[in-house]
Amino acid sequence: MNDPILRFLIVDAVALLLLGAGTSLLPQAICGLLTATLCGLSALLCLPPLFSHAPAAPLSVPVGPPGLSLHFALDPLSLFFLLNLFVAGTAVAAFQSTVVQPARIHPTAWCVAGTALSLLAADGVAMVIGLAVTCASAGYRGRRLPMLAPALLLGAVCLLTPSGYAPRFDAIRAAPIDSDHATAAMVLTVAAVGALVWPDNSERCWTRDALTAGVLIPFSSYLLLRLIADLSAAAAQPWWGALLLLAGGAGSVVAAWRAAALPDIDTAIAALLARQAGLAVIGVGLAMTARTADLPAAAAFALDATCLTALGTSLAGTLLSLSAHTIGTSAGTYRLSRLGGLVHAMPGTSAALSAGLLTASALPPGLGFAALWLSFQSILSAPHTGGVLSQLPLALIAAAIALSAGLSTAASLRVVGIAVLGRPRTPRGAGAGESPSTIRAILLLLAATALLAGVLPGPLLRLLADPSIDALTSLPPAQGFGLLSLAGASPGYLIVPLLALLTLAVGAAWRVPRQLRKPAKPAGPWTDGMQPPIGLPFGDPAAQSSGAGFLPALPEIALPRPPPLPSLPRTRISATFPGLWLLLAGFAALLLALAVVG
Repeated sequence: MNDPILRFLIVDAVALLLLGAGTSLLPQAICGLLTATLCGLSALLCLPPLFSHAPAAPLSVPVGPPGLSLHFALDPLSLFFLLNLFVAGTAVAAFQSTVVQPARIHPTAWCVAGTALSLLAADGVAMVIGLAVTCASAGYRGRRLPMLAPALLLGAVCLLTPSGYAPRFDAIRAAPIDSDHATAAMVLTVAAVGALVWPDNSERCWTRDALTAGVLIPFSSYLLLRLIADLSAAAAQPWWGALLLLAGGAGSVVAAWRAAALPDIDTAIAALLARQAGLAVIGVGLAMTARTADLPAAAAFALDATCLTALGTSLAGTLLSLSAHTIGTSAGTYRLSRLGGLVHAMPGTSAALSAGLLTASALPPGLGFAALWLSFQSILSAPHTGGVLSQLPLALIAAAIALSAGLSTAASLRVVGIAVLGRPRTPRGAGAGESPSTIRAILLLLAATALLAGVLPGPLLRLLADPSIDALTSLPPAQGFGLLSLAGASPGYLIVPLLALLTLAVGAAWRVPRQLRKPAKPAGPWTDGMQPPIGLPFGDPAAQSSGAGFLPALPEIALPRPPPLPSLPRTRISATFPGLWLLLAGFAALLLALAVVG
């Protein structure tokens, strides 16, 4: 079954490349619908091999560097992240086809196509080529950091491939890997992930933000799992876990701090989602620590937390980025200090935004809380032998996870309290209109999916992530079925009674004030029933939140720059980009033909 599905996914990626190259020839709505259709069909085709646990089916395509071929395969790990990729790509493309403002469809098509090729890759060369296509898309051309990711990833693959071996994943697993090379590859992989997902606030681009949050941040989790937990597992050193925990803890805390300090709703959300990449590094670090101590159950907890973090980021990241753009467009500003009262002006969009923030934060019953619970279960299951120094990294990372969770939750509450539940602060914000029905349907469908995933994290892990976790930890399938169970007989939290208790509390808080409501009188809803002062229709500004973060902004660290080299005369070729894209289109057509004929 896997072989025709693998061929179709390769053809689909090539079709997305060609569609992205020809977006100028078709209307925006048609391009968006075609992209969404291709992504939706691919998401549906990922389900049969994922549920059937079918073995990997490799496919060799004789296209690539001299003497090499590109190899593609489907395994449970790549299928899980492919499903996340195509769901996010479907949502972004469908949203782009419905917006009134001109939206660039080709970055979405190229980003999804390049990431899909990297996830389907069974060798390092194909993975790097796919990542290069993703980073070279128009949505990322102006960003310097993501352009470093393919070079860093190529260096990691070269270090993991011993001399005389092909850069295929199965050959790398079977080959003896030098521990120093593996350590350098691990450092380069973490650096590539940081360059790929770190938010860039120099230019506002909602398409780039949505693709970074919904596609690239979950893809960074795949890179960590594939190159560190899978290919480098045989050469892992005991201190790898401490190094990964240090990098992930620092990244998650800094990103959460920035989310609580940034003044704009879109930049705060981007920083909040960048924290998820740090949590993924922490999960891989906990898994490596448990594996070197021969604790497969603790490693399973950590890897499950990483998969839940990637799933939550794919759903919540796409939802939050699209909701922030909808709010900023309707209210005329992204500044939190000028937003307010959206629960009355944009109830559907406000509900979607709140659901996305619940999923990304550490509040139950969201996926963020489930991932946090699994991370702490992994820490508590870690070895408790040795002196104080051996236990210090685990204690510090527990404090870092708790601090990051607290900051991210406070940042989410700040956004909801000011923008959604706060008083209107400007006439444009008070007159913001609800998004069109098609956009609202996309946002609410994503919100319902994210909330349902938070209610049922255990079944989702069993259906989607359990096969890949079993392969990485060598656990029998029954071991993974108890994680996040709905019953108390196995490790898990009682999510159904917790959800009922939360529903009762929210329902009581909503119903009791309605029963005790006093006779209404004409007054603005933002003045708490009081007549507004003369000349201040939105109330006293001194009594309102300024929208600024409650934390000071982190200082910018100025790195020393090397002296500029003397410029050399060069001839400018005016047709560089047309020629480049014609070459890319020819390569894509050749790959399509070879994939069809086998």
